[in-house]
Amino acid sequence: MTIAHHHHKLLYSLLVPLLVAGSASTLPGLDDHSAHAAAQKVTTQTDKYSTPTSQPGFKKLAKKYKTAIPIQVLGINDLHGGLETTGTVKIGDQTYSDVGTVARLGGSLDQAQNQFKKTQHAKAANTFRVEAGDMVGASPANSTLLAHESTMHTLRAMKFQIGTLGNHEFDHGLGEYNRILKGNKPAANADSLVKAYPHQASKINLVVANVVKKSNNKIPYGYKPYTIKTVKAHGKTAKVGFIGIETTDLPHLTLLKNYQNYKILDEAKTIAKYDKVLNKKGVKAVVVMAHTGIASQDGKTAGSAVDILNKVNKLDKKNNVGLYVAGHSHQYANATVGKTHVVQAVYTGKAYNDTQGYINPKTGKFMHLESHVYPVLPAKANPKAKTNAKVAAIVKDADKRVAPKVNAVIGKAATNEPITGRNNNSKTMENAAGELVVDAQRYEAQKNGTKPDFAMTNNGGVRADLAVANNGDITWGAAVAVQPFGNILQVVEMTGQQIKDALNQQYDENQAFYLQISGLKYTYTDNNDAKQPYKVVDIKKDDGTPVSMTATYRVVINDFLHGGGDNFYAFKDTPIKASIGSDTDVFVQYFKDMAAANTPVKAPTLDRKVYQPAGSVVATSTQPVNQVQVALG
Repeated sequence: MTIAHHHHKLLYSLLVPLLVAGSASTLPGLDDHSAHAAAQKVTTQTDKYSTPTSQPGFKKLAKKYKTAIPIQVLGINDLHGGLETTGTVKIGDQTYSDVGTVARLGGSLDQAQNQFKKTQHAKAANTFRVEAGDMVGASPANSTLLAHESTMHTLRAMKFQIGTLGNHEFDHGLGEYNRILKGNKPAANADSLVKAYPHQASKINLVVANVVKKSNNKIPYGYKPYTIKTVKAHGKTAKVGFIGIETTDLPHLTLLKNYQNYKILDEAKTIAKYDKVLNKKGVKAVVVMAHTGIASQDGKTAGSAVDILNKVNKLDKKNNVGLYVAGHSHQYANATVGKTHVVQAVYTGKAYNDTQGYINPKTGKFMHLESHVYPVLPAKANPKAKTNAKVAAIVKDADKRVAPKVNAVIGKAATNEPITGRNNNSKTMENAAGELVVDAQRYEAQKNGTKPDFAMTNNGGVRADLAVANNGDITWGAAVAVQPFGNILQVVEMTGQQIKDALNQQYDENQAFYLQISGLKYTYTDNNDAKQPYKVVDIKKDDGTPVSMTATYRVVINDFLHGGGDNFYAFKDTPIKASIGSDTDVFVQYFKDMAAANTPVKAPTLDRKVYQPAGSVVATSTQPVNQVQVALG
């Protein structure tokens, strides 16, 4: 089964206030002491060009660096098995359409590397392709049904060399991810599609410095905290260190059984520790790949990656971290935090980051770095980036293998329009696909005789729009794209106060985590608390009956929420009264049941959360909810 999920930290939830922001291009002189004085400064950059070949700073070798050693780092994050995922992406102030697919990503990376080699007269050995976690998990069927081995095959074909862990690498347990990373055979009880798929090592050197076993404090599976690479030019060499970092939020992002044997160490302390270790080994140029969020928007950059680097600089102002390839929050980011460039290339293969620069052969330190994020453009928009034929062939083969199951029609929609998800939220953070999911869960729980009153799910658990064919058909693949995790659905008992507490916990982190709800409606209003700007004041069942704070109700939730996932601690350890199967299977069955009843599926009306300004009749007619103190881990 595919696991729990999480995730999506919209950047603005990611802690701490915005720091200094502005615009800049590059940051020269990384090996002089003047940079250390600005360790707390955050400078936001704005990408204006769609390809590295059009980037002014990448077009020629600067004379002052002609004796330096050139280096290039090409990075991605949060691929999520998006082998054929396309869509719109905003990078800087530009919006690009029809971007994505791994075949185009492979061609774009090749274009970037060839441009670097030609301009810098550099060897291929001076380019490194890296990934910052979540390569797999929460994926379409052509990855999920093949245990994500098809995704690992494409990463190998794209020649990714170094990577780290995200939270989704734990979805089926770290042991299963290690299996597909190394290309080992699946378990005897694996699905026949998985058994029949070719198993091969990905050739990714996985580094992770802050994940250790509780039993012995050692990094699992023989992974190393860092790797050291050598770059060459003009008869001279320099060493580059690559450190891998997992987010300490992991316990909130996957099931207990997947992380209970591990400790996730503080990100900043770990980076500072291994930066010093590398320094002693003669490595003075350091790259960090970290599955920690960040975003650049409206000229400002913030997020946990910024906080971590600020802490690293406090621990050691003389650290040599020149580049930080971030992930997890699925946002665009390009900034410098002090002397360190930080980039994040959105998600699902729609973009990549390209950092080029130089290392001083005398000091071994970065002299100059320039980082940019580029869209993965379609062939018509960037014909000079040739679609990677080898990668395309892997995807085509995967599609063929899963097609019979994916294309099976399971239901009918009332119209041929897609039922849209979290990319089309209402102002109250409702979306049609999400509310259809919880309606389906409540329906199936009622059918199974478990007597649910309500159903709720986390926003990160609804992964896609529900695709609808031109004739209104809904396929198995379309349903599974929306609910890919296979989380177990449990019917739990909660008091009205616990339900209210859960609803309030949507508003304590700038709505980074929010719920889709079924069977109830509620009103919320302004709250005079910067940490929780809104509060719930009135909850009713669908029939208008008030929800009593002292009565008990049955609520369908997934096991991720039951463990307090996404910081919804009100659900944690509530009594389980029944289980109704996996969210994936339940969603599929709902469409089959609707088809059998000759009831076409419609997009729900987004009216379950109602905002009332403070001072209105509704907002003042009920007692304020007790504020819940949430301990963030």
